[in-house]
Amino acid sequence: MFISHILTNMHLTNVVCSGSLCCRIDLKKLCYELDNAIYDSKNFPGLIWKHRRISGSCLVFSNGVIHCNGKADSFMDGVRRLRRYARYLQKLRFSVQLKEVKVMTASAFHCLKAVLDIKALVKETDCIYEPELFPMAVLRRNGIVFNCFYTGKIIIAGIKSMNQIDDTVLPTLLELNLYTRKKD
Repeated sequence: MFISHILTNMHLTNVVCSGSLCCRIDLKKLCYELDNAIYDSKNFPGLIWKHRRISGSCLVFSNGVIHCNGKADSFMDGVRRLRRYARYLQKLRFSVQLKEVKVMTASAFHCLKAVLDIKALVKETDCIYEPELFPMAVLRRNGIVFNCFYTGKIIIAGIKSMNQIDDTVLPTLLELNLYTRKKD
C-alpha cells in the first residue's frame, strides 16, 4: 500500500521525445505555413512551434530531426504528441515519415507527507547541500537527480525509462521517506 501511495503521488511534469522525419525540411517555407511558429536562423538553427491543440512545444530542424516536450501523464503521451506533430506536417504535404522515436528524458514531481530533515540526509547519504547557494539538497542516483527541499517537495530529473522509475526512483523515494519528520 505504501508503494502504491508513492506511485499515485508522483507526477510526470515534462517528457521530452525525439525522432527523425527521414527527410530534409525547408524551415522558412514551413514557418510561413504554420501559426505559432518562430524561425530565426541567426539566433537558433531550428523552428520553434507551439500548436494550439497539440499541447507542449516542438523543435524542427532542417535535417529532419524533431524534438517535442511538454506535460504528459506517461511516456506514451509524450510519444503520441510527437506523432501528432509529425502527422500535422504530413497534412501540410511534407513527405515526412517518423522513425527512430525515443524518449530523451522526463522530469517528475513528488511531495513527501512530512518535512525533510536535510541535516540527517546530508550526514547519512552522498547528497550535496549548499544552503548559501540554494535551499535544497541534491541527491544523484544512477544518472537521475533528486532535488530535495525542506518542505518535502522533490523534483526528479533525468528519467529515461519506466525501468528507471522501478529500479531507481521508487527505492530512492522510499529511502527519502526515512528522513522525514513532523512539522515544527
